[in-house]
Amino acid sequence: MKGKRLSLSIGAILTCIVLGLLVSLQLKNINESNIQTTNAEADLADMQEQVMTIMRENSDLSAKNQKLSDLISSMGAELSGDNASLQAIMDEKNRAEVFAGLTDVAGKGIQITIDPGADNSVNSKTLLLLVNELRSAGALAISVNEERIVAMTEMRDTGTTDIQIVINGNSYPATSQFVIKALYNEQDINRGLKLVGSLIERLGSVSQIVVASSDDILVPKLSEDSLTNRQI
Repeated sequence: MKGKRLSLSIGAILTCIVLGLLVSLQLKNINESNIQTTNAEADLADMQEQVMTIMRENSDLSAKNQKLSDLISSMGAELSGDNASLQAIMDEKNRAEVFAGLTDVAGKGIQITIDPGADNSVNSKTLLLLVNELRSAGALAISVNEERIVAMTEMRDTGTTDIQIVINGNSYPATSQFVIKALYNEQDINRGLKLVGSLIERLGSVSQIVVASSDDILVPKLSEDSLTNRQI
């Protein structure tokens, strides 16, 4: 019994450590995005260097989560008589995976469709502003063109003539349609719609932007071929 309690305590402590790391990484990402928004006219090279710094600092995120998963699996047999405690640890582990973008998530949420039209384009600043507004309204998970937005996500403009928007290392033409999906707890959806609607009014974008709530939002996990996934 003593050994069981010790294993349970160790598992719970490790879970808390990983969750703490994830929260701090998310805060770093929010701060980075705010820096990009506030200094929209700053030198692009400096902004890229800030993003790469965060990617390097967070490079062990996936490994730490995997260690936690392995620990929980090894504890399964020993804690078989304490299902409530084991389930509590599993729940924390699942929340950590969602936070880190390592699993698909689905449910109610908001979808934003941006169509620049024939002679216009989208820029990464607009996408970052929308993503940050969704976050501030309590989004649980976000994707842009099926690219999961996580702590290490890079989003920037590149090129001069055929401008591309790079997300997680994958490029998308700035003249193409962009779809942003955000998963929410039901009670936060209206707040998200209100904040995003207010932002769009302030942006005065020439692109057509359609915002709608949905009961069937799917936010995919990080794709295996994305640069962000390879970094972790």
